[in-house]
Order: sequence, then C-alpha cells, then structure tokens
Amino acid sequence: MSDVAIVGGGVIGLACAFELARRGSSVTVLEREEPGFGASTVAAGMLTPSFEVELTPQSLVELQLDSLRRYPQFIREIEAAGGRSCGYRDEGSLWVSRHRDDELQLDHILRIQQQRGLPARRLTGREVRALEPYVSPRAVGGLLVESDHQVDSRKLVPALRAACEAIGVDVRTGTGVATVERAAGAMELTCQHGGVTSPFHADQVLLAAGVWLEEGLVTPLPKIGMRPIKGQIVHLQGQRLVRHVIRNSDVYLVPRDGGRLLIGATEEEQGFDMNPTAGGTLDLLRFGFEVLPGIYDLDIAEIDVGLRPTFHDHMPVLGATTTDGIYMASGHYRGGVLLAAATAHWMAEIMLTGQAPSEIEPFNFRRFVADQTQQEAAS
Repeated sequence: MSDVAIVGGGVIGLACAFELARRGSSVTVLEREEPGFGASTVAAGMLTPSFEVELTPQSLVELQLDSLRRYPQFIREIEAAGGRSCGYRDEGSLWVSRHRDDELQLDHILRIQQQRGLPARRLTGREVRALEPYVSPRAVGGLLVESDHQVDSRKLVPALRAACEAIGVDVRTGTGVATVERAAGAMELTCQHGGVTSPFHADQVLLAAGVWLEEGLVTPLPKIGMRPIKGQIVHLQGQRLVRHVIRNSDVYLVPRDGGRLLIGATEEEQGFDMNPTAGGTLDLLRFGFEVLPGIYDLDIAEIDVGLRPTFHDHMPVLGATTTDGIYMASGHYRGGVLLAAATAHWMAEIMLTGQAPSEIEPFNFRRFVADQTQQEAAS
C-alpha cells in the first residue's frame, strides 16, 4: 500500500510523483506501457507560453508563466536526484516573418511579451540571417524571444523516472489499471500486469492517464469528454543548421543534440490512430522548407506520432474530483511539458494539505459537472 497511487507515467504523472515523494509521501506509479508513451516523449519540449491571447484564457496563461518561472529549479532538482540530463536549453526562440501579415503578427507577439515583462526584440531580415545564416533569404524580419526555453522530452522522461526511483518512487511499467473505487476506507485499484489481475491499495489516487483517462478505466467519476488530438512530427538528421528554435505561424523547427532537427506539428481529430501519413509529412516538410531551405539535404530519421489529451475547453483538470480520495491532473493538450513544473507543485499542495490553491481553481473538475447539470436542465 502507498500513500499515493498515480495512474499514468507520462511527464505529468512522473513530475507529480517526484514532487509528492520529495515532500515525504510514499508513491507508486502505474503505467500501462512505458513511461512517456502517448504524448510526452513525442513532444517538441518548447517552454513557450501561449501567444494566442484572444483564444487562451488568462488563467491558463498565468499558469504557463508560473510553470516557466519554476522550470530552472525543477530541472536542477530532477538532474541532482537522478543524475541524468533533461536536455534543458535556454537559447530562446526566433520567430521569422515572410510577409507583411507575419510582420504584424510579430508586432503583436512583441506587445504580449512586453505586457508580461518578458524580454523580446524585433530584428530585421539582415539581423535574422546574421543570427541564423541558414534561414531563408526571403525572411523579411524576425522576433527573438529570449525567455523561451526548451527541454528534450526524450531525455526529460527518463530523467524524471530516474529521479523518482532515486527517492523511493515505485514505477511499475506494463501495468494497466482497470478500475478505481473506494473500499474499506481506502482506494482500491484493479491492476493488470502480464495477464495477471491483482488489487492495489492507496490512500489517494491521482489520475494522470492522458488520453486513456476514460478509455478502459472505470472510476466512480462522470465522463467529462477526454479526447485525443493526433500530432505528427518529423525528425531530420544531418548537418546542424540552427541554434535557436525557429518558428512562424505554420511550423516550428527545434534543434536537438547530435544533428537532429524536429519539424512539427500537425493537429488532427483522428481518434486513437497513431499512424503517420504522407499528407502530414508533406505539409510539415513544405512549411519547414519555406523557412529553412537547407532541410532539403537532411535525412528523414523518423516520423513520430503522439496523442495530446484534451477536453472541450482545451484547459487541464487539476485538483480534487467529486469522489473523495481521487484527484486528477489531465487534459494538458499541447502544454504537458511546459505545465509539468507548476502542475507538480500545485497538485502536491492540494493533495498534502487538502486545500485548493487559488492558482488552480479555474481548472477544477466541477466545471464539467456544472456543464452537464446545465445541459440536463436545458433538455
């Protein structure tokens, strides 16, 4: 028996496990596949708060900024505990404009950065190419966002696992959870591993199962509409062309160690389909080539596909649910890696104190229950 059982071993589940264990809880992580399967290890790892301020609720932007501020310490603690690098980099992002509409967008992003008190500076086309010589000569301007950082998600997840295990977290892979219910004053989980079904008990359960939150997992909770958003990302290999993350409104290009370059990402409503497609690959390569023509000579190393977990409002659920002892940290959509530091901190706060911090109140589970009640009343 553990103080806390966490269902799901992605970046959110592992980050919460690390923080809870660091504060003294005994924690067991139950992961149906391998840690990071689904979305975490496919993510580009950009630590960039949303610039879509007209579409993104202010509460979510504030949570993103909170997490961005926590990230350096978050990384230091993980690397110190587990002895593995997270691939953390702080060169910033370089937005590139191709025409007047892009230039207006960069002016808009600059104003947002200034309102947030974060550094950014506009560049001419000549200055862009002085900074990144392989960027297309058609670039007419740019914006250097120095506060944007990144992690290598394929390093972050194993580093988190190593850190968790180093401080006593029991990480069980290949262990699916079929049911969660309250029994005899504790939480009882029905686990399946290697064809064997067995119970597991904990004082509290944290549901961090990503897109599988409502897929094959039976709990006392009402359904709240978790759905997967498919994302394809192309990995290229060869000569290192850029130092910064390169972005525009269509595509991002993320440099990694060893000559790897990521181009992403599609956004598709395709259920649980995880097959790469010719069309998705073509679009990413075409958009990437417009910004960085040198990718023409790089090798295609792989085409990766992940499933982003999201609800209808594209906001995560963080905190207690309608069943005592069951908590949820899920639905982070495109921001799982960015929000990991803040999610771990605030989930540990609420689970250990029983008090809901105001910082995560907008992301409460009750908002879906209220929606369902209103719909039922209307019908």
